[in-house]
Amino acid sequence: MALDTLLFPSGHYYHIGPDFELLTININQLFISQRKAADMMHRILLLAVSLLFCLSFALKDAAARSHAQQQKSWQCPRRSGTRIDESSIRTCPLPGQLGIVDEEGYSDAVSWSFSPRCIGDRVKNESGVPWIECLFSDSNFRNGHGISLVTSPTITSHLLGLGALEDRPHSAVAQEAAKGILSYEIVNVKGKGKGVVAKRLIRRGEIVMIDIPAILVGTGFLGQVRPHHRRRMVKQAINQLPERTRNKIYKLSSATGEYLIDGIFGQNSNSVLLGDGQIHIGMFTEAARINHSCRPNAYFRFSERMLAMEVVAYHNIEAGEEIEMSYVPITETREDRRKYLKENWGFDCTCELCRATDLEIGDSESRRRRMKELKESVLYARKEGFFQDAVNMAEEWLMFSEWERLPPLMPEYYDTLTELYLLNGDIFNATRYGRMALDGWAKFGSVDDEFLERSRIGLLNLSERSKTRRLYSSGGGPREKF
Repeated sequence: MALDTLLFPSGHYYHIGPDFELLTININQLFISQRKAADMMHRILLLAVSLLFCLSFALKDAAARSHAQQQKSWQCPRRSGTRIDESSIRTCPLPGQLGIVDEEGYSDAVSWSFSPRCIGDRVKNESGVPWIECLFSDSNFRNGHGISLVTSPTITSHLLGLGALEDRPHSAVAQEAAKGILSYEIVNVKGKGKGVVAKRLIRRGEIVMIDIPAILVGTGFLGQVRPHHRRRMVKQAINQLPERTRNKIYKLSSATGEYLIDGIFGQNSNSVLLGDGQIHIGMFTEAARINHSCRPNAYFRFSERMLAMEVVAYHNIEAGEEIEMSYVPITETREDRRKYLKENWGFDCTCELCRATDLEIGDSESRRRRMKELKESVLYARKEGFFQDAVNMAEEWLMFSEWERLPPLMPEYYDTLTELYLLNGDIFNATRYGRMALDGWAKFGSVDDEFLERSRIGLLNLSERSKTRRLYSSGGGPREKF
Protein backbone atom coordinates (compact mmCIF):
# COMPACT_ATOMS: atom_id res chain seq x y z
CA MET A 1 0.00 0.00 0.00
CA ALA A 2 1.26 3.49 -0.83
CA LEU A 3 2.29 5.57 2.13
CA ASP A 4 0.01 8.43 1.06
CA THR A 5 -2.94 6.34 2.29
CA LEU A 6 -1.12 5.27 5.42
CA LEU A 7 -2.73 4.98 8.82
CA PHE A 8 -5.23 7.75 8.51
CA PRO A 9 -8.75 6.82 7.39
CA SER A 10 -10.68 9.73 5.98
CA GLY A 11 -13.68 11.20 7.75
CA HIS A 12 -16.95 12.73 6.73
CA TYR A 13 -16.70 15.44 4.08
CA TYR A 14 -13.00 15.18 3.44
CA HIS A 15 -10.52 12.82 1.84
CA ILE A 16 -6.89 12.05 2.46
CA GLY A 17 -4.87 13.06 -0.59
CA PRO A 18 -1.19 12.85 -1.55
CA ASP A 19 1.26 13.60 1.26
CA PHE A 20 -1.56 13.42 3.79
CA GLU A 21 -3.11 16.65 2.53
CA LEU A 22 -6.81 16.90 3.32
CA LEU A 23 -8.85 17.55 0.21
CA THR A 24 -11.88 19.46 1.41
CA ILE A 25 -14.86 20.63 -0.58
CA ASN A 26 -17.17 23.29 0.78
CA ILE A 27 -20.37 22.83 -1.19
CA ASN A 28 -22.34 25.48 0.68
CA GLN A 29 -19.67 28.09 0.05
CA LEU A 30 -19.40 27.09 -3.61
CA PHE A 31 -23.12 27.49 -4.20
CA ILE A 32 -23.34 30.74 -2.23
CA SER A 33 -20.28 32.35 -3.84
CA GLN A 34 -21.52 31.56 -7.31
CA ARG A 35 -24.95 32.99 -6.47
CA LYS A 36 -23.39 36.21 -5.12
CA ALA A 37 -21.18 36.49 -8.17
CA ALA A 38 -24.21 36.13 -10.42
CA ASP A 39 -26.11 38.83 -8.50
CA MET A 40 -23.17 41.21 -8.69
CA MET A 41 -22.79 40.61 -12.40
CA HIS A 42 -26.48 41.31 -12.88
CA ARG A 43 -26.16 44.74 -11.22
CA ILE A 44 -23.11 45.61 -13.30
CA LEU A 45 -24.90 44.69 -16.48
CA LEU A 46 -27.87 46.89 -15.54
CA LEU A 47 -25.60 49.88 -14.97
CA ALA A 48 -23.77 49.33 -18.24
CA VAL A 49 -26.79 48.61 -20.45
CA SER A 50 -26.75 52.01 -22.14
CA LEU A 51 -23.07 51.69 -23.00
CA LEU A 52 -23.58 48.21 -24.41
CA PHE A 53 -26.46 49.49 -26.53
CA CYS A 54 -24.22 52.14 -28.06
CA LEU A 55 -21.47 49.64 -28.77
CA SER A 56 -23.73 46.81 -29.93
CA PHE A 57 -23.07 47.27 -33.62
CA ALA A 58 -19.31 47.56 -33.15
CA LEU A 59 -19.24 44.39 -31.06
CA LYS A 60 -21.54 42.36 -33.29
CA ASP A 61 -18.78 40.24 -34.83
CA ALA A 62 -17.00 39.72 -31.50
CA ALA A 63 -20.25 38.69 -29.85
CA ALA A 64 -20.90 36.14 -32.56
CA ARG A 65 -17.48 34.60 -32.00
CA SER A 66 -17.98 34.64 -28.23
CA HIS A 67 -21.33 32.90 -28.60
CA ALA A 68 -19.58 29.88 -30.05
CA GLN A 69 -17.55 29.61 -26.86
CA GLN A 70 -20.53 29.74 -24.48
CA GLN A 71 -21.78 26.71 -22.62
CA LYS A 72 -24.29 24.75 -24.64
CA SER A 73 -26.62 21.98 -23.66
CA TRP A 74 -27.68 19.28 -26.05
CA GLN A 75 -29.26 15.86 -26.11
CA CYS A 76 -27.10 13.15 -27.62
CA PRO A 77 -28.80 11.33 -30.51
CA ARG A 78 -29.78 7.73 -29.94
CA ARG A 79 -27.65 5.32 -31.89
CA SER A 80 -26.22 1.91 -31.18
CA GLY A 81 -23.89 -0.66 -32.63
CA THR A 82 -21.16 1.88 -33.39
CA ARG A 83 -17.62 1.24 -32.22
CA ILE A 84 -16.44 3.83 -29.72
CA ASP A 85 -13.42 5.92 -30.61
CA GLU A 86 -11.61 8.64 -28.66
CA SER A 87 -13.13 11.54 -30.57
CA SER A 88 -16.74 10.38 -30.37
CA ILE A 89 -16.59 9.58 -26.67
CA ARG A 90 -15.39 13.11 -25.89
CA THR A 91 -17.90 14.81 -28.16
CA CYS A 92 -21.15 12.92 -27.73
CA PRO A 93 -21.01 9.57 -25.91
CA LEU A 94 -23.15 6.74 -27.19
CA PRO A 95 -26.28 6.78 -25.00
CA GLY A 96 -27.25 3.14 -25.16
CA GLN A 97 -23.94 1.32 -25.35
CA LEU A 98 -20.96 2.97 -23.68
CA GLY A 99 -18.58 0.34 -22.45
CA ILE A 100 -15.55 -1.78 -23.09
CA VAL A 101 -15.40 -2.80 -26.73
CA ASP A 102 -14.01 -6.13 -27.84
CA GLU A 103 -14.00 -8.00 -31.12
CA GLU A 104 -17.40 -9.54 -30.40
CA GLY A 105 -19.10 -6.23 -29.65
CA TYR A 106 -20.16 -4.64 -26.37
CA SER A 107 -19.91 -7.60 -24.04
CA ASP A 108 -19.12 -5.35 -21.07
CA ALA A 109 -21.27 -2.41 -22.09
CA VAL A 110 -23.68 -0.56 -19.85
CA SER A 111 -27.11 0.29 -21.14
CA TRP A 112 -28.04 3.75 -19.89
CA SER A 113 -31.67 4.26 -18.91
CA PHE A 114 -31.79 7.72 -20.52
CA SER A 115 -29.98 9.42 -23.35
CA PRO A 116 -27.00 11.28 -21.88
CA ARG A 117 -27.47 15.03 -21.73
CA CYS A 118 -24.27 17.00 -22.15
CA ILE A 119 -23.16 20.55 -21.54
CA GLY A 120 -19.94 22.28 -22.49
CA ASP A 121 -17.99 23.99 -25.24
CA ARG A 122 -17.80 22.24 -28.58
CA VAL A 123 -14.78 24.43 -29.38
CA LYS A 124 -11.56 22.56 -28.59
CA ASN A 125 -9.09 23.88 -26.05
CA GLU A 126 -5.30 24.11 -26.44
CA SER A 127 -4.92 20.36 -26.01
CA GLY A 128 -7.40 19.74 -28.81
CA VAL A 129 -10.11 18.31 -26.55
CA PRO A 130 -13.52 19.98 -26.16
CA TRP A 131 -14.68 20.61 -22.60
CA ILE A 132 -17.77 18.51 -21.98
CA GLU A 133 -19.69 17.22 -18.96
CA CYS A 134 -22.56 14.76 -19.30
CA LEU A 135 -25.36 13.24 -17.24
CA PHE A 136 -25.42 9.44 -17.33
CA SER A 137 -28.14 7.52 -15.46
CA ASP A 138 -28.60 3.80 -14.88
CA SER A 139 -31.86 2.99 -13.08
CA ASN A 140 -30.91 -0.68 -12.62
CA PHE A 141 -27.57 -0.08 -10.88
CA ARG A 142 -27.12 -2.26 -7.78
CA ASN A 143 -30.44 -4.08 -7.90
CA GLY A 144 -32.56 -1.06 -8.71
CA HIS A 145 -30.88 1.48 -6.42
CA GLY A 146 -29.88 3.51 -9.48
CA ILE A 147 -27.09 5.99 -10.06
CA SER A 148 -26.63 9.28 -11.90
CA LEU A 149 -23.18 10.49 -12.92
CA VAL A 150 -22.60 14.14 -13.78
CA THR A 151 -19.04 14.11 -14.99
CA SER A 152 -16.85 13.89 -18.06
CA PRO A 153 -17.15 10.99 -20.52
CA THR A 154 -13.50 10.23 -19.77
CA ILE A 155 -14.24 9.60 -16.08
CA THR A 156 -17.30 7.53 -17.00
CA SER A 157 -15.20 5.42 -19.36
CA HIS A 158 -12.62 4.99 -16.60
CA LEU A 159 -15.29 3.64 -14.24
CA LEU A 160 -16.54 1.29 -16.92
CA GLY A 161 -13.00 0.07 -17.47
CA LEU A 162 -12.72 -0.74 -13.76
CA GLY A 163 -16.02 -2.60 -13.89
CA ALA A 164 -17.37 -0.21 -11.25
CA LEU A 165 -20.85 -0.14 -12.79
CA GLU A 166 -21.24 -3.91 -12.84
CA ASP A 167 -23.31 -5.75 -10.25
CA ARG A 168 -20.85 -7.99 -8.44
CA PRO A 169 -21.09 -10.36 -5.48
CA HIS A 170 -20.77 -8.41 -2.25
CA SER A 171 -19.20 -9.12 1.11
CA ALA A 172 -21.04 -10.83 3.95
CA VAL A 173 -21.96 -7.41 5.36
CA ALA A 174 -23.52 -6.35 2.06
CA GLN A 175 -25.40 -9.64 1.78
CA GLU A 176 -26.79 -9.20 5.29
CA ALA A 177 -27.84 -5.64 4.41
CA ALA A 178 -29.68 -6.94 1.34
CA LYS A 179 -31.62 -9.28 3.63
CA GLY A 180 -32.46 -6.44 5.99
CA ILE A 181 -30.07 -7.68 8.71
CA LEU A 182 -28.38 -4.47 9.81
CA SER A 183 -26.18 -3.62 12.77
CA TYR A 184 -27.74 -0.15 12.97
CA GLU A 185 -31.04 1.68 12.64
CA ILE A 186 -31.98 5.22 11.64
CA VAL A 187 -33.97 6.88 14.41
CA ASN A 188 -34.87 10.31 15.75
CA VAL A 189 -32.07 11.72 17.91
CA LYS A 190 -32.85 14.49 20.37
CA GLY A 191 -31.64 17.85 19.09
CA LYS A 192 -30.24 16.38 15.86
CA GLY A 193 -33.17 15.17 13.80
CA LYS A 194 -32.37 11.76 12.33
CA GLY A 195 -29.33 9.77 13.37
CA VAL A 196 -27.80 6.30 13.18
CA VAL A 197 -27.77 4.12 16.31
CA ALA A 198 -26.17 0.69 16.86
CA LYS A 199 -28.61 -2.21 17.30
CA ARG A 200 -25.95 -4.51 18.75
CA LEU A 201 -22.35 -4.45 19.87
CA ILE A 202 -20.17 -3.37 16.93
CA ARG A 203 -16.54 -4.41 17.23
CA ARG A 204 -13.53 -2.22 16.55
CA GLY A 205 -12.58 -2.34 12.87
CA GLU A 206 -15.95 -3.83 11.89
CA ILE A 207 -17.77 -2.57 8.82
CA VAL A 208 -20.88 -0.85 10.18
CA MET A 209 -22.51 0.22 6.93
CA ILE A 210 -22.05 -0.17 3.19
CA ASP A 211 -23.58 2.57 1.06
CA ILE A 212 -23.49 3.30 -2.66
CA PRO A 213 -23.87 6.73 -4.25
CA ALA A 214 -27.15 7.86 -5.75
CA ILE A 215 -25.39 10.75 -7.51
CA LEU A 216 -21.76 11.60 -8.24
CA VAL A 217 -21.04 15.13 -9.48
CA GLY A 218 -17.62 16.29 -10.63
CA THR A 219 -16.33 19.52 -9.11
CA GLY A 220 -15.22 20.54 -12.59
CA PHE A 221 -18.88 20.65 -13.53
CA LEU A 222 -19.82 22.52 -10.34
CA GLY A 223 -17.08 25.08 -10.82
CA GLN A 224 -17.47 25.79 -14.54
CA VAL A 225 -21.18 25.56 -15.26
CA ARG A 226 -23.45 28.54 -14.63
CA PRO A 227 -25.70 28.13 -11.56
CA HIS A 228 -29.01 27.76 -13.39
CA HIS A 229 -27.56 25.15 -15.78
CA ARG A 230 -26.01 23.32 -12.84
CA ARG A 231 -29.24 23.15 -10.86
CA ARG A 232 -31.22 21.96 -13.86
CA MET A 233 -28.72 19.19 -14.58
CA VAL A 234 -28.54 18.03 -10.95
CA LYS A 235 -32.32 18.10 -10.61
CA GLN A 236 -32.63 16.01 -13.75
CA ALA A 237 -30.02 13.62 -12.34
CA ILE A 238 -32.25 13.12 -9.29
CA ASN A 239 -35.42 12.75 -11.35
CA GLN A 240 -33.84 10.00 -13.45
CA LEU A 241 -33.27 7.85 -10.37
CA PRO A 242 -35.79 5.21 -9.23
CA GLU A 243 -38.60 6.57 -7.06
CA ARG A 244 -37.35 4.89 -3.88
CA THR A 245 -33.92 6.51 -4.21
CA ARG A 246 -35.40 9.89 -5.16
CA ASN A 247 -37.54 9.86 -2.04
CA LYS A 248 -34.50 9.14 0.16
CA ILE A 249 -32.72 12.19 -1.27
CA TYR A 250 -35.63 14.58 -0.81
CA LYS A 251 -36.16 13.37 2.78
CA LEU A 252 -32.64 14.40 3.77
CA SER A 253 -32.25 17.55 5.82
CA SER A 254 -31.40 20.70 3.90
CA ALA A 255 -30.05 24.13 4.69
CA THR A 256 -32.42 27.05 4.49
CA GLY A 257 -32.14 28.95 1.25
CA GLU A 258 -33.76 29.76 -2.03
CA TYR A 259 -32.82 26.52 -3.77
CA LEU A 260 -33.70 23.10 -2.34
CA ILE A 261 -31.10 21.27 -4.45
CA ASP A 262 -28.30 23.48 -3.08
CA GLY A 263 -29.47 22.92 0.47
CA ILE A 264 -29.63 19.14 0.20
CA PHE A 265 -26.21 18.79 -1.42
CA GLY A 266 -24.60 21.29 0.92
CA GLN A 267 -25.71 19.38 4.00
CA ASN A 268 -25.40 15.75 2.94
CA SER A 269 -22.61 15.19 0.43
CA ASN A 270 -19.20 13.53 0.72
CA SER A 271 -16.12 14.17 -1.38
CA VAL A 272 -14.46 11.20 -3.10
CA LEU A 273 -11.73 10.82 -5.72
CA LEU A 274 -12.30 9.31 -9.16
CA GLY A 275 -10.02 8.75 -12.11
CA ASP A 276 -6.69 10.54 -11.81
CA GLY A 277 -7.60 12.16 -8.50
CA GLN A 278 -10.52 14.32 -9.63
CA ILE A 279 -12.77 15.32 -6.73
CA HIS A 280 -16.41 14.33 -7.05
CA ILE A 281 -19.27 15.07 -4.70
CA GLY A 282 -21.22 11.96 -3.76
CA MET A 283 -24.75 11.71 -2.41
CA PHE A 284 -24.81 8.66 -0.13
CA THR A 285 -28.34 8.68 1.27
CA GLU A 286 -27.75 6.17 4.08
CA ALA A 287 -24.39 7.49 5.30
CA ALA A 288 -25.76 11.05 5.13
CA ARG A 289 -27.84 10.20 8.21
CA ILE A 290 -24.70 9.84 10.34
CA ASN A 291 -24.24 12.88 12.58
CA HIS A 292 -21.05 14.70 13.51
CA SER A 293 -18.81 14.37 16.53
CA CYS A 294 -15.37 15.89 17.13
CA ARG A 295 -14.55 12.58 18.84
CA PRO A 296 -16.04 10.17 16.28
CA ASN A 297 -16.45 6.45 16.72
CA ALA A 298 -16.51 5.71 12.96
CA TYR A 299 -15.00 6.83 9.66
CA PHE A 300 -15.53 5.98 6.00
CA ARG A 301 -13.49 4.33 3.25
CA PHE A 302 -14.45 4.69 -0.41
CA SER A 303 -13.78 2.11 -3.11
CA GLU A 304 -13.72 3.55 -6.61
CA ARG A 305 -13.59 0.06 -8.11
CA MET A 306 -16.81 -0.98 -6.39
CA LEU A 307 -18.40 2.49 -6.12
CA ALA A 308 -19.11 1.78 -2.48
CA MET A 309 -18.57 3.54 0.84
CA GLU A 310 -17.75 1.48 3.92
CA VAL A 311 -18.33 3.00 7.34
CA VAL A 312 -15.89 1.43 9.81
CA ALA A 313 -15.86 1.51 13.62
CA TYR A 314 -12.86 3.20 15.26
CA HIS A 315 -13.53 1.23 18.44
CA ASN A 316 -16.27 -0.86 20.05
CA ILE A 317 -19.72 0.73 19.78
CA GLU A 318 -22.30 -0.45 22.29
CA ALA A 319 -25.91 -1.26 21.43
CA GLY A 320 -27.98 1.93 21.63
CA GLU A 321 -24.93 4.17 21.11
CA GLU A 322 -25.09 6.70 18.28
CA ILE A 323 -22.70 6.15 15.38
CA GLU A 324 -20.88 9.40 14.57
CA MET A 325 -18.23 10.62 12.12
CA SER A 326 -16.24 13.85 11.98
CA TYR A 327 -17.30 16.43 9.40
CA VAL A 328 -14.02 18.33 9.82
CA PRO A 329 -10.33 17.36 10.01
CA ILE A 330 -9.68 16.00 13.48
CA THR A 331 -6.41 17.94 13.79
CA GLU A 332 -8.20 21.31 13.90
CA THR A 333 -8.54 23.12 17.24
CA ARG A 334 -11.84 23.22 19.10
CA GLU A 335 -12.44 26.86 18.16
CA ASP A 336 -11.69 26.25 14.48
CA ARG A 337 -13.88 23.14 14.39
CA ARG A 338 -16.84 24.91 15.97
CA LYS A 339 -16.45 27.93 13.70
CA TYR A 340 -16.26 25.76 10.58
CA LEU A 341 -19.32 23.74 11.58
CA LYS A 342 -21.33 26.86 12.37
CA GLU A 343 -20.45 28.57 9.09
CA ASN A 344 -20.95 25.55 6.86
CA TRP A 345 -23.54 23.35 8.56
CA GLY A 346 -25.29 25.91 10.71
CA PHE A 347 -25.07 24.25 14.12
CA ASP A 348 -23.14 24.69 17.36
CA CYS A 349 -21.32 21.47 18.18
CA THR A 350 -22.20 20.06 21.60
CA CYS A 351 -20.44 16.71 21.25
CA GLU A 352 -18.65 14.99 24.11
CA LEU A 353 -15.30 16.59 23.31
CA CYS A 354 -16.70 20.11 22.92
CA ARG A 355 -18.39 19.77 26.33
CA ALA A 356 -15.23 18.52 28.03
CA THR A 357 -13.13 20.52 30.47
CA ASP A 358 -10.38 22.82 29.22
CA LEU A 359 -7.78 20.36 30.55
CA GLU A 360 -9.30 17.43 28.64
CA ILE A 361 -9.61 19.48 25.45
CA GLY A 362 -5.99 20.64 25.78
CA ASP A 363 -4.73 17.07 26.22
CA SER A 364 -6.73 15.90 23.20
CA GLU A 365 -5.47 18.70 20.96
CA SER A 366 -1.89 18.04 22.09
CA ARG A 367 -2.17 14.37 21.12
CA ARG A 368 -3.72 15.23 17.75
CA ARG A 369 -1.00 17.78 17.00
CA ARG A 370 1.60 15.12 17.75
CA MET A 371 -0.20 12.66 15.45
CA LYS A 372 -0.09 15.21 12.64
CA GLU A 373 3.62 15.88 13.21
CA LEU A 374 4.38 12.17 13.16
CA LYS A 375 2.47 11.67 9.91
CA GLU A 376 4.61 14.29 8.22
CA SER A 377 7.78 12.88 9.75
CA VAL A 378 7.05 9.33 8.58
CA LEU A 379 6.72 10.51 4.99
CA TYR A 380 9.84 12.66 5.21
CA ALA A 381 11.91 9.85 6.72
CA ARG A 382 10.77 7.45 4.00
CA LYS A 383 11.58 9.97 1.28
CA GLU A 384 15.08 10.55 2.67
CA GLY A 385 15.75 6.83 3.14
CA PHE A 386 15.62 6.74 6.96
CA PHE A 387 13.41 3.67 6.98
CA GLN A 388 14.04 2.50 10.54
CA ASP A 389 13.25 5.99 11.82
CA ALA A 390 10.03 5.87 9.80
CA VAL A 391 9.14 2.56 11.47
CA ASN A 392 9.81 3.98 14.93
CA MET A 393 7.67 7.06 14.28
CA ALA A 394 4.85 4.97 12.80
CA GLU A 395 4.81 2.91 15.99
CA GLU A 396 4.76 6.09 18.08
CA TRP A 397 1.89 7.40 15.95
CA LEU A 398 -0.07 4.21 16.68
CA MET A 399 0.43 4.76 20.41
CA PHE A 400 -0.96 8.31 20.27
CA SER A 401 -3.86 7.25 18.05
CA GLU A 402 -4.81 4.56 20.56
CA TRP A 403 -4.75 7.11 23.38
CA GLU A 404 -7.00 9.40 21.34
CA ARG A 405 -9.27 6.46 20.37
CA LEU A 406 -8.70 7.16 16.66
CA PRO A 407 -6.72 4.09 15.61
CA PRO A 408 -6.04 3.14 11.99
CA LEU A 409 -7.52 0.19 10.17
CA MET A 410 -4.94 -2.34 11.32
CA PRO A 411 -4.43 -4.18 7.99
CA GLU A 412 -3.53 -0.81 6.43
CA TYR A 413 -1.11 -0.14 9.27
CA TYR A 414 0.48 -3.58 8.87
CA ASP A 415 0.80 -3.00 5.12
CA THR A 416 2.68 0.20 5.89
CA LEU A 417 5.11 -1.50 8.27
CA THR A 418 5.59 -4.28 5.72
CA GLU A 419 6.66 -1.73 3.13
CA LEU A 420 8.96 0.15 5.51
CA TYR A 421 10.69 -3.00 6.77
CA LEU A 422 11.12 -4.22 3.20
CA LEU A 423 12.69 -0.91 2.18
CA ASN A 424 15.01 -1.26 5.17
CA GLY A 425 16.07 -4.73 4.01
CA ASP A 426 14.46 -6.51 6.98
CA ILE A 427 12.79 -9.45 5.23
CA PHE A 428 11.92 -11.21 8.50
CA ASN A 429 9.84 -8.35 9.94
CA ALA A 430 8.42 -7.47 6.51
CA THR A 431 7.13 -11.04 6.22
CA ARG A 432 5.79 -10.99 9.77
CA TYR A 433 3.74 -7.84 9.21
CA GLY A 434 2.79 -9.01 5.72
CA ARG A 435 1.15 -12.08 7.24
CA MET A 436 -0.65 -9.93 9.80
CA ALA A 437 -1.91 -7.67 7.00
CA LEU A 438 -3.17 -10.61 4.94
CA ASP A 439 -4.98 -12.07 7.93
CA GLY A 440 -6.45 -8.67 8.78
CA TRP A 441 -7.78 -8.04 5.27
CA ALA A 442 -9.32 -11.51 5.16
CA LYS A 443 -11.18 -10.89 8.42
CA PHE A 444 -12.17 -7.34 7.47
CA GLY A 445 -14.46 -8.57 4.67
CA SER A 446 -14.42 -5.49 2.44
CA VAL A 447 -16.62 -5.29 -0.65
CA ASP A 448 -13.39 -4.53 -2.50
CA ASP A 449 -10.91 -7.41 -2.36
CA GLU A 450 -8.15 -5.42 -4.07
CA PHE A 451 -6.16 -4.86 -0.86
CA LEU A 452 -6.54 -8.51 0.13
CA GLU A 453 -5.19 -9.59 -3.24
CA ARG A 454 -2.33 -7.08 -3.10
CA SER A 455 -1.39 -8.33 0.34
CA ARG A 456 -1.49 -11.95 -0.83
CA ILE A 457 0.73 -11.24 -3.85
CA GLY A 458 3.09 -9.14 -1.73
CA LEU A 459 3.49 -11.97 0.76
CA LEU A 460 4.24 -14.44 -2.05
CA ASN A 461 6.93 -12.08 -3.37
CA LEU A 462 8.42 -11.79 0.11
CA SER A 463 8.50 -15.56 0.39
CA GLU A 464 10.40 -15.82 -2.89
CA ARG A 465 12.88 -13.16 -1.75
CA SER A 466 13.42 -15.02 1.49
CA LYS A 467 14.09 -18.30 -0.36
CA THR A 468 16.53 -16.57 -2.70
CA ARG A 469 18.38 -14.98 0.22
CA ARG A 470 18.69 -18.34 2.02
CA LEU A 471 19.94 -19.93 -1.19
CA TYR A 472 22.71 -17.36 -1.59
CA SER A 473 23.67 -17.47 2.09
CA SER A 474 24.10 -21.27 1.88
CA GLY A 475 26.33 -20.98 -1.15
CA GLY A 476 23.78 -22.36 -3.59
CA GLY A 477 23.40 -19.24 -5.70
CA PRO A 478 25.00 -18.49 -9.06
CA ARG A 479 28.79 -18.45 -9.03
CA GLU A 480 31.20 -16.38 -11.08
CA LYS A 481 32.98 -18.22 -13.87
CA PHE A 482 36.75 -17.85 -13.90
